[in-house]
Amino acid sequence: MSIRFPTAWLSGPDTEAAGPMSGSVVGLLLGAIMLRDIRSLLGGIGSAGTAATVACFQFAVFTSFLSAASAAPRWLSADVWVSDRGVESFDFPMPISEGYAGAVLADLPGASVRRVVFGFTGWVSPAGRRGNVALIGVEEADLAPRRFVADRSDMRRLDIARSDSESSIGALTMASAAPTDGLATFLGAPYVVTGLDDARAALAAPIDQVAFLAIDFPRGRPSDLDARLKRLKARYPELDVRTDAAFQADSSRYWQTKTGAGAAILLAAILASLLMILLMLTSIGRFIQRRSQDFVSLIGHGASDRQLAMLVGAVAAVLTGGAGLVALVAVPLARAVAAPMLPWVTLKPVDVVFALALVAISFGLAVVAAIRALKRFPPHVIFRS
Repeated sequence: MSIRFPTAWLSGPDTEAAGPMSGSVVGLLLGAIMLRDIRSLLGGIGSAGTAATVACFQFAVFTSFLSAASAAPRWLSADVWVSDRGVESFDFPMPISEGYAGAVLADLPGASVRRVVFGFTGWVSPAGRRGNVALIGVEEADLAPRRFVADRSDMRRLDIARSDSESSIGALTMASAAPTDGLATFLGAPYVVTGLDDARAALAAPIDQVAFLAIDFPRGRPSDLDARLKRLKARYPELDVRTDAAFQADSSRYWQTKTGAGAAILLAAILASLLMILLMLTSIGRFIQRRSQDFVSLIGHGASDRQLAMLVGAVAAVLTGGAGLVALVAVPLARAVAAPMLPWVTLKPVDVVFALALVAISFGLAVVAAIRALKRFPPHVIFRS
């Protein structure tokens, strides 16, 4: 069934006086299209929206993977990290002598140092469940003795229902403090932070060795910090001395290059994005095909390229906007459903930017494809209309 477009509105002296097709006319035409083609349009919105949901969620998983790969150093928030020369990630340190602390501070006047130990150890929950944790021991951790803190998203995995619940970490019995945020990890063992002495006892770590030296500048970083770090590296070639940003980047890069997981997740997001764009182009192409007689009639009655672009642009906006709304609702739901399995996945501003960019690109390509399809109508068909 054809839509009876009010073609008189598209040409003639009244249109010349009023200028290009007004938004109200486009709205009326779009309303007629929605009335006749609602099922087909909803089908296109549903299929493209599903692909958009997968693309946006996969991109959120990718950005969360990058963030979780450096969660521990970011949460500890030091200005400079000192480690063994071969350490590429916070999660796999090599021990160094804590005697380096005094030597490093001699070249960094005004700085303070926190000794950090790290290791994997056994865990017994308050209910008796067993597992492993990635234990971080920090000097001046602002925790009472025999207290630990973990990420809020890991409380369920650690089987902790409330604060003050006692658990066994290594050979120690410790009580949980209020949960924190920003420590979620994709490791099979959740991060648990406690004081330096308690961590050493739980890990049976040597008392004269540490995993890292976390350097802080209470009065602000010196302007010549990079030069000082270069001197330290030259003086102690067995050590790696990095700024916090560099250490976080190295930790993220390690997990991307060593596992390939980041690239695989990003590839899935890209493929889903391409599928969404393909479905959008297919939907707008089918719409043009279904309403070919109506568009031929509009062209034959003098509709300009700009007027046709406004109309197909409005249809493309409905399709892409609808798909975007589907993703806007479905992605948070998908994140909530996946939370028990992927507690480290969060939605961030960059994920919203990705979704908006995907919708904008899909809209632009749909409009271009629709206009090109309209230009392929044979002249004799338009003449007969």
